[in-house]
Amino acid sequence: MRQIFIFTAGDKKARVHLTDSILNPVSFDWMQEALGLEQTGYYRSLMPDQTGFYAWGAVPGPVNQRTWTTMQVGDLVLTVYANQYHFLSTVIGKLHNQPLASRIWGNDDEGKTWEYMYLLSPPQNIAVDVLSAPTVDYLNKGYRGFTRISDDKTQVIVKHFGNLETFVKQVFQAHIPQGHIAREIEMAEKEADVSATFAPRDMVDGRKKVLQEIVRRQGQPKFRKALLAAYNSKCVVTDCGVGSVLEAAHIAPYLGTESNTVQNGLLLRADIHTLFDLGQLKITPDGRIELQETLFGTVYEQYQGQRIKQPATQANAPSVEALALKYELVL
Repeated sequence: MRQIFIFTAGDKKARVHLTDSILNPVSFDWMQEALGLEQTGYYRSLMPDQTGFYAWGAVPGPVNQRTWTTMQVGDLVLTVYANQYHFLSTVIGKLHNQPLASRIWGNDDEGKTWEYMYLLSPPQNIAVDVLSAPTVDYLNKGYRGFTRISDDKTQVIVKHFGNLETFVKQVFQAHIPQGHIAREIEMAEKEADVSATFAPRDMVDGRKKVLQEIVRRQGQPKFRKALLAAYNSKCVVTDCGVGSVLEAAHIAPYLGTESNTVQNGLLLRADIHTLFDLGQLKITPDGRIELQETLFGTVYEQYQGQRIKQPATQANAPSVEALALKYELVL
């Protein structure tokens, strides 16, 4: 389920920082100095119409770090100060980067900087009092620092409004912008349309390409065979046992052959694999299934809150560290 986070800008220094990275975009040049060309190119591709990027961050500390860790790409972020909600954004990415944070915001009196960063979609101006109805009926009555709205409150919002999109539209007269995943898919679709060719004279070659694509989707053969054996040829989410639609999914991002270990893999039905890769179906480090609210009311809702199937041999169980990494990064 999409989450809601609040950051406050109550003191004068925080207000100055709003000018630095919320009211105005930060130069991509600064990002490139800290992250390099490749990562900067990726984030720039998600914001092609922007001259820079928007961001906020939190200083190190157990509470801030725990809140930041639970934040996911696509989550909502509201800015609060003077007892009013002022801006609404969504999370585009997360960075733990001290040099970049220091470059943008400097350091506080203790020498700390707001290094637990999150990149944001262009902030939308809203002006809604924290204690006004119906906002106060669903969100908190007050905030002190970086805050996550509880799951219970978010579930009530979804129950009453159907989804967060409707809640945002009715309560804040704003909209949830297109997520970076949708933008990446759109770009990939355009590239696929340009590169697609049809060669009816060579059906043998066409058949080979179809089979190669199936094998590619199913995963590296050796890796897939190991997962089929570990999970008795059953999808860990649906328990589906139809081998032709079972795919080998990496948990942590694929980084070469060293990633092809059973502990870094899950056997998933093809549609579940797609949802998993898109972050619409997520698996917590302890193996519980979490669905994006857009899947509620669909055939997938039956899996919400369920636990994934475990392999017969405990040594083949999914790596908790890999699950945590995937859960935090989404992609």
